[in-house]
Amino acid sequence: MHKILIVDDEQDILETVSDIVEDKFSCETDSAANGLDAFILCQKEKYDLIITDHNMPFMKGSAFIIGLRTKENQNKNTPIIMLSAFIDEKMKKTLQIQNVDFLEKPFSPVDLIQMVRDHLI
Repeated sequence: MHKILIVDDEQDILETVSDIVEDKFSCETDSAANGLDAFILCQKEKYDLIITDHNMPFMKGSAFIIGLRTKENQNKNTPIIMLSAFIDEKMKKTLQIQNVDFLEKPFSPVDLIQMVRDHLI
């Protein structure tokens, strides 16, 4: 069974994304409301995929991703999907890191499902 971490400070987005991936992929999900909590979870658990927002309190999604990719941890190479309404070329260039895909909010469930499928199957 796949294990996915979902990170977003908006509870309705967390629930929506969890419902979509649990329904379509029969996987287990964990959630965090910000990048700092997610980073702590990533020290304890190994995930098959991480789906994160960017604009969050305490630690933005980009800082979370950079932390995962540059610090020793069991999720250093885990594929990541960033969901954000604030995706621009500067961010994409900053996060030009292997295994990071971007999906702009508001997103289509079909697009999310396809991206998750691309990483899990």
